[in-house]
Amino acid sequence: MNKGTVTFSRCVIADPDLVFIGAQVTELNNQNVGHTKVLQWMDGQFDHFMIDWHTTAMTLYSEPLTLFSMGLDGDIHVFEDERQHEVINGPQFIGPLRDMRIIAGTNYVAGMQRQVYRRRGPDDWVSISDAIRNVDGIKGFNSLDGFAADEIYAAGLDGEVWRFDGQHWHAIDAPTSIALQRVLCADNGHVYIVGLAGTILVGRHDQWDVIDTDDSIEDFWGVEWFNGHLYVATSKVVYKMVDDKFIPQPIGSSGQASASFLHAAHGMLWSVGNRHLAYTRDGDTWTAVDYDDASY
Repeated sequence: MNKGTVTFSRCVIADPDLVFIGAQVTELNNQNVGHTKVLQWMDGQFDHFMIDWHTTAMTLYSEPLTLFSMGLDGDIHVFEDERQHEVINGPQFIGPLRDMRIIAGTNYVAGMQRQVYRRRGPDDWVSISDAIRNVDGIKGFNSLDGFAADEIYAAGLDGEVWRFDGQHWHAIDAPTSIALQRVLCADNGHVYIVGLAGTILVGRHDQWDVIDTDDSIEDFWGVEWFNGHLYVATSKVVYKMVDDKFIPQPIGSSGQASASFLHAAHGMLWSVGNRHLAYTRDGDTWTAVDYDDASY
């Protein structure tokens, strides 16, 4: 937990003892200074480095260890042996980018007006969604994920869901018009998509259903599959789905918590909230991670 001098947005797990976390320094935000404080949590200790823009997504290559941090307008900070700056041409004029995922070993990016880009190599990004680009009003993707390069799903505003088969995009008749926030292609072979008003879609290809949730559950922002269970996150609570019931998880360090972003890898599940960090290795026992260093 922290007192608000630093806020958190997302993370990516390199191994059980190394996690990168995107953060914002409140003092710099108050001065309208674009930045990201990238925290390195290693063996329980923190270090950090700074980026000159607000990061909206992070991904990681493991061999060699390479961290990608994406900005709204297409700036990509690449941290390997040395820092590099890549630029995706297009978002600066079309609309902001919202998500970046590694699918079949390759980075893909999605954003507003149905933008989707694929990284072909160093500083080489190509659009793969020109055929469905929206030019009338506001549409767009908040998230994407895939099982393979020829099975990618993207979802976003107005309940839109699209599937990419490697060559063409196909609009899916999703059973909702609610804004969708996060896509997960899970290890159990299903696609889960969460959104506002407690919306959870589950399906694959052209067959989709809605998972019933308690009417009192708020907007969903995060979703992950871990140790054989589905986890979803609102801005305040992480739920574990057990026998069609949603069980709140004890992620707070002092009885309170913030959530929203979930990431699972290397035998860990992390929850990242505006002011709280927590992780579990077994899916039940959570460890709160405290950080309140406003230095930059």
